Amino acid sequence: MIRRLIVSILLGLAFAGSASAATWRVTADQEFQDIVDSAAYGDTVFVAPGQYVRVTMRSGIHLVAEQGPQETVIRNDRFWVVKADGVDSLAVVEGFTLDGIKAAEGVVYAENSQFTVRDCFIRGGWSGVRAMFSDITVQNCTITDCQNGVYFFESDGLISSNEFTKCINAISLVSASPRVLRNEIHGNSLGFSISKHSDPSIGGTLATSNRVWGNPGGGIKNTALQKKFELRTMKPKTLRVPFNYWGSDCPDSSEFRGPVEWSPWVDETGTRSIETCTPAASN
Repeated sequence: MIRRLIVSILLGLAFAGSASAATWRVTADQEFQDIVDSAAYGDTVFVAPGQYVRVTMRSGIHLVAEQGPQETVIRNDRFWVVKADGVDSLAVVEGFTLDGIKAAEGVVYAENSQFTVRDCFIRGGWSGVRAMFSDITVQNCTITDCQNGVYFFESDGLISSNEFTKCINAISLVSASPRVLRNEIHGNSLGFSISKHSDPSIGGTLATSNRVWGNPGGGIKNTALQKKFELRTMKPKTLRVPFNYWGSDCPDSSEFRGPVEWSPWVDETGTRSIETCTPAASN
């Protein structure tokens, strides 16, 4: 009886919370931040097509571009375009072009946060997404023309189903351990830069494999160090990255700098795993 009463109370609170959620609409830059600040926890803020300067996120707010990234741009050339500091996992930024005009330190700048950025076109920053001491999700975005497509420092989270191109480093991890799944990483100088005490999960199955090709500096540069009993050591770490595609059904070992184990890998179709191959003879 007591258990049923508790469940009923919790369901009632959940229903009340969802019923009280409101929607807001931004139509002009001068009202953008004011509306985000006025919205209540759980509210959705729709942003009309147009160009806006920048926004600071709040916990529990779902920020959505009404007509997607081709029509709705947030751009700023100083420090950041979207900032999240202490923002929780129910906050979402969805469907924008986010432009750092080749000057922003982080087009999306997250510190001590857990929010999600998805379905965005992100360009023109020192980092497309800069996460510090955070656990964030970056999903289904195109990230281009940045020094670092994403830069995670002492952070976890999920980097999934994105396209990285025309960056110096597509993904830079510094003592960071996110899951990196189903991304397209091509046309950058370097695919992954892994350093300090990072321990990411990159690919791992046929269904979660990343496609990494056409990056002249290689697929991965690994200088990570081991942890032992959660204590940080100065011993080099061997990075294990099975089940990813590395530009060929018979990958060139020059794709990997530092200790990296990449076998088994995935063929170009993404449907078959491979453990051995015979390199093509050079002319």
